[in-house]
Amino acid sequence: MTFDYLRQSLFFFRSHLNRLALIQIPFLAVLAFVQFQLIQQLPGNGEDLQMELVQRNMFISSSLDLALMPIYWGATLFYLQSVLQGQPLAVGRALTLSLTCWGRLLVTYILSVLAISFGLVLLIVPGIYIGIRLAFAEFYCVMEGMGPVESLKASWEKTADFFWPLFQGLALIFGALLLAETLIGEALRDQKGAMMLVSLGIQFLGVLPTIYAYRIYCVMKADDQPA
Repeated sequence: MTFDYLRQSLFFFRSHLNRLALIQIPFLAVLAFVQFQLIQQLPGNGEDLQMELVQRNMFISSSLDLALMPIYWGATLFYLQSVLQGQPLAVGRALTLSLTCWGRLLVTYILSVLAISFGLVLLIVPGIYIGIRLAFAEFYCVMEGMGPVESLKASWEKTADFFWPLFQGLALIFGALLLAETLIGEALRDQKGAMMLVSLGIQFLGVLPTIYAYRIYCVMKADDQPA
């Protein structure tokens, strides 16, 4: 079953690659460019000054990421939903709709990250478990208009029966992405420009876990429908 869902997710990704790229890559490119520029600003010596600049740059990069992520990720989720409804959204329309849920999606992400981070502190495994159980939170937030806390609670409840398919599929996808990034990173270690492009591509492929989780979410919703 897991491999069937993976094949369906990959087919969806290939079929809608162009529009997904138009939604995500402009934002990912801006983030990558800003991060690259911030890295270039770091001095070659002066440990105290370097640490101060690193902290400042991390704050700038994280703030920009938090500001932009709900836009392109919300648009991605609205697009996924529209395709399943048989009326694929134009890129501009998907981005416009994402602005309507920017605040609650941002808070949902922050709460999810805090919960997962807390779990990771407890010897990693609890963090992975929490991450899987919260995999539907963004769908409830964007597609069903729930608030952040309600989205997390709904995800925790509904993922109980789908934990293993979610875990197996997401582990395979994240494992493959991590392996690809590591191998390509080693091959292009001294080529900063190429590395930035590779990093951009890997970040874009990060849509695959969401597509897979959404496929399981749709199965769950279908099971909930009255016969």
